[in-house]
Amino acid sequence: MIDLESYSVRKMFDLNGKVALVTGSRNLGFDAAEALCELGATVIITSRDISSAQKAADKLNLINNSKSKGMQLEVTDENNWKIVVKDITDEFGTIDILVNNAGGRDPSFHDKSSKQDLSIDFLENRPLSEWQKVINVNLTGVFLGCKMVAPVMKEKRKGKIINISSLDGMVGRDLRIYKDTGLSPTVPDYLASKAGVIQLTRAIGVVLAPFNINVNCISYGGFLRKGQPEKFVKNYTDLTPLGRMAKAGFDSKGAIAYLSSSASDYVVGHNLVVDGGWTAW
Repeated sequence: MIDLESYSVRKMFDLNGKVALVTGSRNLGFDAAEALCELGATVIITSRDISSAQKAADKLNLINNSKSKGMQLEVTDENNWKIVVKDITDEFGTIDILVNNAGGRDPSFHDKSSKQDLSIDFLENRPLSEWQKVINVNLTGVFLGCKMVAPVMKEKRKGKIINISSLDGMVGRDLRIYKDTGLSPTVPDYLASKAGVIQLTRAIGVVLAPFNINVNCISYGGFLRKGQPEKFVKNYTDLTPLGRMAKAGFDSKGAIAYLSSSASDYVVGHNLVVDGGWTAW
């Protein structure tokens, strides 16, 4: 006889009793942690700055009456990963869900962007040191997270790993959207690292699938953030079929809920695109 309760969609998305580790305590990291809390998971949220991690955890606990915890983690430090994973498993017994979110790049603003060849900022003026830093955080940090958490999940023969990528890992970026905005263009290392995350997800996904571990990634489009120049927002939305940028605190949550729950138990090595249709035309 089929257990109808276990086939209930409501039951599929129930994360009560699950322990989740989310790297990065701001923006998409906080949104992911909040989605997991709302579904009942116990969330450990990290940042290289322990005060930022604890502040995020306190906010989650206040909003969701959860038992979230903040921890310090530099995602490029293998030893730091070992310590964090051990501390979590010692306290909570396991790690059921990992969201490898930490990464990005620090945006800069300058007055010359609209007056010069933007490819110069994109490529010729890009320092090797910055290239290496972004690749290390965005790609190597994801690799280390998968490497360190996999043994915990293999022991239980179950787990969910979600790596955060971007539409920039799928297509080239039209630098014209930055013209007359004062924003510096995105950089090649960001695009390369996010493309790497997508292929790393596939590679690790098929290797860990026999252990009933689902490794997938999410490629988000641009989110509307405070302080973005109106010209940039218009340029971006003009290239988006839905005619808007993603809503912070909202449009990222559904994908996290799906890939972290048993609703996605038959999904492996998938890149879930959440971009308002940007890459569809």
